Amino acid sequence: MNATFPAAPELIEWHAPRLGPLLDRFERDQALHTTLLFTGVEGVGKKSLALHFIHLLFCDRSIFATVEEPEDSLFGAPLEETPRTRVACGECGSCIRASRGQWLDLIWIEPETDEEGKRLGTHKIKPFRDLKEKLGLGPAEEPFRVVVIADADRMNQESANSILKVLEEPPKNWLFILTASDSSRLLPTILSRCMEIKFSPLDPERIFSILKRDPSSEFASRRAKVASRAAMGSITRAKSCLEEETWELRDRLIGLLSNPAAEWMRLIESISTGQARLNLTLDLMETLLMDLLSHRIKGDAHVWIHEDQKEPLIEIADRLGWDSTRLIRTLESIAERRRHTGLTLNAKLLAQEILAPWMERP
Repeated sequence: MNATFPAAPELIEWHAPRLGPLLDRFERDQALHTTLLFTGVEGVGKKSLALHFIHLLFCDRSIFATVEEPEDSLFGAPLEETPRTRVACGECGSCIRASRGQWLDLIWIEPETDEEGKRLGTHKIKPFRDLKEKLGLGPAEEPFRVVVIADADRMNQESANSILKVLEEPPKNWLFILTASDSSRLLPTILSRCMEIKFSPLDPERIFSILKRDPSSEFASRRAKVASRAAMGSITRAKSCLEEETWELRDRLIGLLSNPAAEWMRLIESISTGQARLNLTLDLMETLLMDLLSHRIKGDAHVWIHEDQKEPLIEIADRLGWDSTRLIRTLESIAERRRHTGLTLNAKLLAQEILAPWMERP
């Protein structure tokens, strides 16, 4: 399960307005859409928010809990009903099970991953076939049985068609939550059955605060500030930006502009080792170019992402004649090439394609 639980308080606070209408609707109509779609840029916290919502959904004292008729007290007066809340209590049996990772009525499906938890590719069909064998079963302990299909936009045709049949006639007391970075990759027939909740990118200050409290990240204030700004709203990207190899790659990209002959082949070899590396290269190129473009437009008012490389970047851009038009054209070329990184292509040729706009001269 590639998600953080409990989610960071900063993350919950940032996204609370997105979940609010869903809770309002339930309190008003006592109805919950059977298929929810959580969308937003990769690393914005969709999976962690799914667990946060499921925690509330399962809590015995939440608005989703089954309301029982109060029994008469010893003296004949009815007992007061326990107030229902929009925040998980943390004390009931369901909350204790969640804190221990014992999600009895949760089925989590995600693309194949390696031993380190890194995603390998698309969803395979087997988990969906296994799911169909459980459809006749109701919840074991909780008011709902919940199925999370993480990175649903990475389902292949067979997997998508398989889950579509389930979503057309979902079992009673079953809830489906799909997460996707790019909802346009989902079948229109699946989209039509979803209630979409869009999570917006986080601001740099909030990402910095999350990085500071994350025990799994090696925190260095200078790097964390750069990472928070370079992340473009993504916690995952921010954590990646803290890694030493990211800083080395950034320096080599800048070095390529100064000395193409020495760096070109070494950089091609370096970034063609996998899709994650190619995507990281594109991310870094975009943020470096965005720094220069914003500086061209705003001048000294621009808040730099790569503040520690401000002077070298300005010197290189001036020497190469990178004006606003040239920078915008290069950013557009990079966005176009990003569409190709998920395809099965020759990695070295793709790496050359990715670096091509970086090396174009006016």
